[in-house]
Amino acid sequence: MKKFEEKLENLSVPKLESDPFEQELKIKLAGYYFNPARKVQTQLRWAVGFAALFFVIAIGLVIKPQFAYRAHNFTFRTSEESAVQPEDFVPFNDNFRYTTIHNPSIGSEFNPDNYVEDKAYVVRKYRSPKTNDALLIVSEFKSQPVQLASNTLF
Repeated sequence: MKKFEEKLENLSVPKLESDPFEQELKIKLAGYYFNPARKVQTQLRWAVGFAALFFVIAIGLVIKPQFAYRAHNFTFRTSEESAVQPEDFVPFNDNFRYTTIHNPSIGSEFNPDNYVEDKAYVVRKYRSPKTNDALLIVSEFKSQPVQLASNTLF
């Protein structure tokens, strides 16, 4: 490596002082390195490269969402067992207590700890302003278990 450095220091570059092609060479070199079209092409190449990189990352996140989960936990330093429980969404106040198994008016009849929620129902009421009739539609939903993402990468 030292010999190479010495050769570079001792290297002499010929000077074209009286050559008639000196100006033409300078113009060609300046046109090559400072050409606006070349600058746009370089920027386009960088943009296409980054777009391809982001496309590969997006496809990877669709195929393996565990990677996004691990990246989020690493970035924000959250624990891996931070699944949101249903009780965290709505405060469990007295008004909400009357719509669950923990209803105080039926609490003396049975022990609510012995039961697990199996299905949920949503009741929607539609009223006709013309005939003053009412229509109730009951929708049934099965409860889905909370699943944590695994810690495997691609």
